[in-house]
Amino acid sequence: MWSCRTVLTSTLVGLQVAALLAVLALTYFASQNVLLSYAEQLTERVAQDTTTFTENFLDPADDAAELSQRLAERAVVSTDNPAILTRYFYEVLRSRADFAGIFYGAADGSFIYVNRDDTVDGAAFRTKLIDTEPTRSVRLEYFDAEFSPVTRREDDADPYDPRTRPWYVKALERRTVIWTEPYIFFSSRRPGITVATPVFDEESENIRGAVGIDIEIGALSQFLDGLEVGENGSAAIVSQSGDVIAHREASAVLALDGEGGQRFAKVAEIGDPALVQAVFSLPGGLESVTPGETRLTRFQALGESWRGAVRRLAGSRTPWVVVTYLPESDILGPLQRVRNIGLVVVAIVAVMTAIFSALLARALTKPIKALAAQASHISKGEFDDTPLPSMRMKELDETGQAMRRATSWLRDYRRENETLTGQLREAGRVLERRVEERTEQLAHANRELEEANRNTSMLAHELDHRVKNLFAITSSLVSLAASHATTPQEVADEARGRINALARAHSDTQGATETRLASIVKSVLEPYAGTDDFRINIAGEPLTVSRSNVTPIGLILYELATNAAKYGALGHPGGQVDVTWECSASGVVTLVWSERSTAPAGDGGQSETEPSGFGSIMLEAMAHRLDATVERAMTSTGLRVTLTMKELEEYHDAPHRAPAPDPLQSATRPANRSKRSAESG
Repeated sequence: MWSCRTVLTSTLVGLQVAALLAVLALTYFASQNVLLSYAEQLTERVAQDTTTFTENFLDPADDAAELSQRLAERAVVSTDNPAILTRYFYEVLRSRADFAGIFYGAADGSFIYVNRDDTVDGAAFRTKLIDTEPTRSVRLEYFDAEFSPVTRREDDADPYDPRTRPWYVKALERRTVIWTEPYIFFSSRRPGITVATPVFDEESENIRGAVGIDIEIGALSQFLDGLEVGENGSAAIVSQSGDVIAHREASAVLALDGEGGQRFAKVAEIGDPALVQAVFSLPGGLESVTPGETRLTRFQALGESWRGAVRRLAGSRTPWVVVTYLPESDILGPLQRVRNIGLVVVAIVAVMTAIFSALLARALTKPIKALAAQASHISKGEFDDTPLPSMRMKELDETGQAMRRATSWLRDYRRENETLTGQLREAGRVLERRVEERTEQLAHANRELEEANRNTSMLAHELDHRVKNLFAITSSLVSLAASHATTPQEVADEARGRINALARAHSDTQGATETRLASIVKSVLEPYAGTDDFRINIAGEPLTVSRSNVTPIGLILYELATNAAKYGALGHPGGQVDVTWECSASGVVTLVWSERSTAPAGDGGQSETEPSGFGSIMLEAMAHRLDATVERAMTSTGLRVTLTMKELEEYHDAPHRAPAPDPLQSATRPANRSKRSAESG
């Protein structure tokens, strides 16, 4: 069963839409016929304009050819004087920009030709002179824009004979002005035609030769490109044989022949489906169109309807037709847009009508639906007041008042229960919050305890490692002093001095402030200096190490020195340690620790390439703090460690100076020592 609101809304909307669609359809179809008629008139007018332009473009060639014929026959311009004739041809070309060349071919095979040619630097024109008396010769001359000579050359191998050319043969046969079929000019490789006329002997009817003019017809394509045939329409000039003479896409006019040359493209080869259909849809074909006749056509192309007009040129010497065509959508597009706008208006009106009808129906049915909704809420245990509309009927108003009283009593009774329930829930939420807070406090305390345990473990590990290293190095230094001393007092003094130096090195690398890199290296290696049994070399640029980087670098060097004293070059007499560094232009510092140990390989006298244990872990951790990379390599002489660090030095304005002599290198043993190195250690 339909509701009153649905019936009322559907009826009003249906009537409104039907009326609007009827008016829109009547307007659209009446306008469509008018616009299609305009499309036919437009294509016909464009075809007439193009025909007029083409005929006006070709007519001057007729006039120029006839004028040259009369001048030659009356000896005003003598064909026997090549200089005068070429000058005359040049003047004609200069006055007619659409002429590509002008020539005269005589009955004896001689030939005079002037054409536009800029293939030679500085040249604008070229002449070709063929003489047959006393012997045949071919001379090419190039001239500038003022017809001043630029260069010349001979080309006697050129076999050209004007008497064999189609324009000469045709002029002799018809004995009047003739037009050749369009062809591709040999010199410029551009499309064109030739108009020629015979030159008669003034005293007889004998033909002395023929004068001709070459006309490039590329301007026709340029003219077609400038035509406005709707938004997507076009035009073309086609010969009755199906060759495309001109098209707004000028590059599509030419096609390759089978011998590597060029020819005019056929209609089906040009890649214009609309032009193909316009030509093929013409009853009787292009040959059936008579000079000056215009035919209208309609065809399908590219999935839509097109209108076209075909008009042939009036002159019988040029059997060309002008084809114009445009899609009906170009003309009907505005009308279709108006139609679409009308449909949108119909839709808007329909929506507005539907809204108005719905509001009207709602005003009629709202009171009844409100009472039904209130009753439904009560049946579900929902006792909130439902807003009731104004009820102008007495019975409905009394029913609404009774419904409100029953709802109010039920709501008060439920409110008391909800108050008690709310109090219980609030007490539960308070208890939950307190449990969550205490749980969070305990979790935080556990995390702090775990962190403290980890730090304590790390500290104990490092302390254990450091104490072991100190004991090992102290033992090594005592042994070293004993190996050189001659008396117990010398052993004590030597050992005490080196142990004190070891203590200072340990102190300097722990929590130090900003200092020089050389100072850190010397402080670490000082305990091992001053003996001929070891050689320590330090060299590098004066670099300043920032506060945050002093301790990591000191710990790394201290770890390497400790490792060398326990296993490497500083643990056996005759060992050598080289510490060098350099800074690149980008601020990257490369420090190289290189050991030369006298201990044989495999006897524990060399450091491992990949050491394990806490010392290795600490070295990697300090390198990470420096944002550095550590590379270890075991060479034939001992361990080599390369430390590459970024942004280590704090630059100052002091000029760069060569490193000062290393005091560790210049220290020597007393003269009474039993072993002495050849160089300072």
